Amino acid sequence: MNKIFVNVSRWYKMHDYYEFAYNELYKNNSIITYAFFERKTTDFSKIGELKENDFLKIFFYDSFDDLLNQIKNIDNLFYINTFDEVIVPTVHDLRLHLWLNVSTHYESFRKKDKQRDILLKSYPETTVKYKSIDLDQDIEDYAYYLDFPYIIKPSSWVQSSWVSKINNIDDLKKYIANAKDLETNMTNRWIVNNNYLIEEFIDWEMYTIVYFVNNNWEIFYSPVVKVKWAEKIWIDDFFNYVRLNWKIIDSELPIDMVKEFVDKQVKAFWIKNTYIFQDFKLNSKWVLKNIELNARIWGYRLEMMQNLYWFNLLEMPLWKTLEPKSDFSNAVFVFYALSKWIFDWYDNELLSMIQKLKSFSSLRLSKQSIGNKCWSTKDWFWSLAAVRLKTNDLDIFKSDYLFLETNYKKLIKIKN
Repeated sequence: MNKIFVNVSRWYKMHDYYEFAYNELYKNNSIITYAFFERKTTDFSKIGELKENDFLKIFFYDSFDDLLNQIKNIDNLFYINTFDEVIVPTVHDLRLHLWLNVSTHYESFRKKDKQRDILLKSYPETTVKYKSIDLDQDIEDYAYYLDFPYIIKPSSWVQSSWVSKINNIDDLKKYIANAKDLETNMTNRWIVNNNYLIEEFIDWEMYTIVYFVNNNWEIFYSPVVKVKWAEKIWIDDFFNYVRLNWKIIDSELPIDMVKEFVDKQVKAFWIKNTYIFQDFKLNSKWVLKNIELNARIWGYRLEMMQNLYWFNLLEMPLWKTLEPKSDFSNAVFVFYALSKWIFDWYDNELLSMIQKLKSFSSLRLSKQSIGNKCWSTKDWFWSLAAVRLKTNDLDIFKSDYLFLETNYKKLIKIKN
């Protein structure tokens, strides 16, 4: 009998990199994916794009109880997953109702203030100073709680949207004045957030890692990813590119140091039977600090890991060991609009130059978004293109990397 992998979403979400992951689950392990979509939030004009096949079956649910009752009737359940930020607590509630193992503090996975509190009590060296605030309260109550510069961000649900570096009181006042746009966008997505955090600014390098903790607290790791943010951490002009190179990362950031850091997170949150995607920073004092700990995997990370290291992250619960090694350098550039208006087209001359780079590996364009309103990242994430560089020649990689770093802002064309 086939095992069943359940993935829960609030709306239609069936990108190519999800389908390849589902297909590999089936081919390699005879696991069929049941994709559950919330009926009230699904755009049924896209339902025609949903294709059932040997590895994927489609279902809809009207409420938590409806979803739970449908899953209760599934024999040979393998795992319950979500790619959706807001569904993370729901998935853990489902596991509890089904008598499956869950992480003890799963409610904290989407609440950064709770993450900070738990780590401050158990492993304070791994987290940052912070204060929880309401933007409607008197600014004098919190403006000088931490020394400038510091970071301000929503406490939950919105990925990295509206994360800003605050250098002075004028920056803070501007942030508060503009925050209503974010509140509107969240409301339109059935998200309510009244809580924000100001927190200590970490002054050095940023990394991410995906890991899975099984029922016996064994931890299986993906490679470490280094992240850069267009030379600044604020998101109004957001551009996220990552460099994946096992040997370089290994020398920059000893893997034993990372594993010790992750082990503390697992113990602090009693993580069990859970995927974790974790952002962390290395400060100038050579100490790792938790930025965000998120109980899901999704999006480009699935595709990147498959293309670079030839494994499917959805297979993590089946792993016994993983020792990914590579001798190549890799960079994935993800392009976002720098302002909110109508997505017109790409700079064709720059596209041609990118595709002629010696380390050029692949290109994804969001052509279906042309003519539609796009959003700057501070309002909401909406990637419009992705370019991957990959080569064994470090000098070529550095040259091509510098070219993209210098020219990326020209690629996306916006019109009024």
